[in-house]
Parts: sequence; structure tokens; C-alpha cells
Amino acid sequence: MTTTKPIEAARQIEDLRRQIDGFDAEIARLVNERAKVSGLIQKIRIQAGGTRVELGREAAILLRYRQQFGKEGMTLGEAVLRVCRGSF
Repeated sequence: MTTTKPIEAARQIEDLRRQIDGFDAEIARLVNERAKVSGLIQKIRIQAGGTRVELGREAAILLRYRQQFGKEGMTLGEAVLRVCRGSF
């Protein structure tokens, strides 16, 4: 196993952190887009006499997050749903 010199390691870490920052920006963009679409669905559902939140649909979404990410996926899925529910 080779060792990485501290200066080289710092550069690699900085490059990787920039990648993570890019991922985070993309995740935020996608969550914002999801929230917009979710808001439209909520408005349509309410106008049709339905409820703002459909618990069966949310349960299916949470299951997908759990299958994708394991136990912690539930926490992530719940956070996404909270952000995307909006306030109508």
C-alpha cells in the first residue's frame, strides 16, 4: 500500500468535496422540483374534493427509500416528504 503525501491528500480531498458540493446542489434542485410537482398534485386533489396528503402513496414512497438505502432511508424519505408537502 502506498502512502499519500499530505499536500497531495489535501488536493484530492478538496476535489472530492467539490464533487460532493455539486451532488448536494443537484439534490437540492431535484427536491425543489419534486416539491413543485407535489404541490400541483395536492392542489388538484383538493380541488377534486380529496385530501392534501395520501397516506398510502406516502407509505409506498417510504418503502422505496427503505429498500434503496436501508433503515436510514426511512428518515431520508420522511424528510423529503415533509419538505415536499408544502402548506396549502
